[in-house]
Amino acid sequence: MRALMSVVPGGPETLEWVDIGPPTVGKGEIRVSVRAAGLNATDLLMMRDRYQDKVARPYSPGGEIAGVVEELGAGVHDLAVGDRVVAILGSGGLREEVLLRSSDAILIPDGVSYEEASVLPIAYASALHALEDRARLAHGERVLVLGASAGIGLASVQIATRMGAEVVAACSTAEKVEIAMAEGAVRGLVYGEGAQSADRHELRRLFADVVGADGADVVVDPVSGSLADPAARAMRTGGRFVLVGFAGGVGSVPSNVVLVKRAEIVGSALGEHLKDHPEHLRTLLGQLFEWCVEGTLRPSVTSVIPLCEAVSGLDLLDRRAITGKVVVRLGE
Repeated sequence: MRALMSVVPGGPETLEWVDIGPPTVGKGEIRVSVRAAGLNATDLLMMRDRYQDKVARPYSPGGEIAGVVEELGAGVHDLAVGDRVVAILGSGGLREEVLLRSSDAILIPDGVSYEEASVLPIAYASALHALEDRARLAHGERVLVLGASAGIGLASVQIATRMGAEVVAACSTAEKVEIAMAEGAVRGLVYGEGAQSADRHELRRLFADVVGADGADVVVDPVSGSLADPAARAMRTGGRFVLVGFAGGVGSVPSNVVLVKRAEIVGSALGEHLKDHPEHLRTLLGQLFEWCVEGTLRPSVTSVIPLCEAVSGLDLLDRRAITGKVVVRLGE
């Protein structure tokens, strides 16, 4: 079968196509024909050896997949051939077939497509974990979301809106703010990118003006970098700052502001959480699937590409030239 492999550290241009043999099913495992694989920033970090969990090469990128069960290993009684399942792999998804422990496979309900299901385990489950478990978001609270047009950021906009929050979207361009507002944000701000980004004092004023005098109850930050400071200052007294990533570099949250505002600063890393509580993924996906089936949440899949174009999809992600989620489609 065909697989896209990382053989040396680097960006998407370093990936190679390799023909490999079919996987052999062991006890307690299932063989799954991959129908869709979601692409994530963690794929890029792993490829460059910048992720906390190192993967031995050669390996396939692709941390989340949806597919159909093709074969059951000995001792597997809770699934059947033909079942539609979704799972977090960590890596290995950009190939035609994968092996899973049966306990890691979660059934996809009717009414949810493979493409939609494939983006839920990482970005959407991470957003729900950050908002519900870590921020303890309540109906009617105000949420400031950084990087609000893609990945965890856009998922946070959608989920916070579904939970009854007032969402303020912070994005690098006006076009991206419009995307976030189409998904439920009530207003937004443009912080710019590269040479067009505002200076520190301008960012502080901008965030304060748009978020409002009362401040944000919750900040969801997948960007960090130079945005952590003005976002923290835009919190209300007793606010919660939830760090879910650092796509813009390691930032600095002002300790004096945290002290005076009596704020909470919490990390939200779903992957680390699931190492201790793997069963919680079923709870998170159960809620997400329920919303999808009832029509109150529609995962933002903005680009679906075939396996042969997976390198181009990763390149779009690497250049931040995409909003929503990129999905690689395989099979029929």
